[in-house]
Amino acid sequence: MRIALIGCRVFSRELNYYASQSPHTVELTWLPQGLHSYPDRLRQTVQDSINELERQYTEKEAHFEANVIALGYGLCSNGVIGLKAGRLPLVVPRTDDCIAVFLGSQERYLDLFNQMRGCYWLNNGWIEYGWLEEGHIPSSDMLRLRRAEYAEKYGEDNADFLIETELSWIKNYHTCTYIESTVYDCPAYRETAQRFASENSWECRTVCGDHRMLRMLAEGAWNNDEFLIVPPGHKIAPVYDGRKMIAVEG
Repeated sequence: MRIALIGCRVFSRELNYYASQSPHTVELTWLPQGLHSYPDRLRQTVQDSINELERQYTEKEAHFEANVIALGYGLCSNGVIGLKAGRLPLVVPRTDDCIAVFLGSQERYLDLFNQMRGCYWLNNGWIEYGWLEEGHIPSSDMLRLRRAEYAEKYGEDNADFLIETELSWIKNYHTCTYIESTVYDCPAYRETAQRFASENSWECRTVCGDHRMLRMLAEGAWNNDEFLIVPPGHKIAPVYDGRKMIAVEG
């Protein structure tokens, strides 16, 4: 079997590894991290990627055609709702987001969520592609530079207001939890999480990641409880129970 896998780049280290170990041929397409913040953009970007693969197969531009298109996304702020399968079926994990996938299951994610409310999650993928590339780490140095930039553009009083508004989300959290990877361990990234927690007066914790869902995604070991399989000509629709999403005729 050939699996065309379209995924968020936060999964790149783990999914590249499991794709290399898969008994099937896995062709990977990476999309930028952060699309979950713009669900309509996520939906359009993923759909464009699906359509482009289908076009290549139809027009014989690809040497081999995949049997299925798998998605390295969860529900992701409803960004996958409305995605349509063409000639090939789609497969998507039945999780709220990538954190549940990195933790191994939606069930474990909910258990930890209930134990650690007010928790901000980090791992190697988030730090590499969501923070370091975009300069999102709210360190004291970064805030000093950003405030100076705002002051130059908008004045001193407005600069203080903009910084306070920009960091208002921090008040919703009191813990930073770093998810360790069995595929790639980087002590510097753990230190980044610890520094982030310290600068915001948060507790810092670590938990072991579980890559079973990523391995299943790359190996084609999809069960109906944890993965939605969307038949050709169907689309993803929301459902408000543990299934997260269903396939309907589209």
